[in-house]
Amino acid sequence: MAKITGDLSLVSLKEVVSGAEALAKTGTLRLSQDGIEKSFYFRNGKIIFVTSTQPGERFGEFLTDIGCLDLKRMQSLLVESRGRGGRFTGDLIEAGVFDKQSLETALSQLVIIALADALSWERGTLEFDTCLPEGILKGPVHLEVEGALEQACRINPVDTSRLV
Repeated sequence: MAKITGDLSLVSLKEVVSGAEALAKTGTLRLSQDGIEKSFYFRNGKIIFVTSTQPGERFGEFLTDIGCLDLKRMQSLLVESRGRGGRFTGDLIEAGVFDKQSLETALSQLVIIALADALSWERGTLEFDTCLPEGILKGPVHLEVEGALEQACRINPVDTSRLV
């Protein structure tokens, strides 16, 4: 497995994401700063999923915050999903809470918001490895967030003067 690691005070996250897009990379980009962790999953250079421990960026919380899902219903679905060992996204579709397209639209918005926040990080660590979790590959949601970096930069422009 190929892996690269770096320090966000020395490496431009914008250039790492741009390079993954340009080189059509597949793998997982993990970022960490002050106890917050985010993982961006790439397939052929496009971000296909995101996970985050940042409050408001956890998928269920995000859906609740934007008014797509009632908090009690989200918590109930999450407990049920974990109990069956399923994927929360699949259970949201199966329960009829979302159709696949609406869920993909909401998740695409979350990818852009999480990336915009990460672009503001001036310290922390990054790791990119060529592994993608089986659950991401076999899940019911298959995003290809076109121009995620460009959209994230519109939300939070960053200084790209740091060396890569």
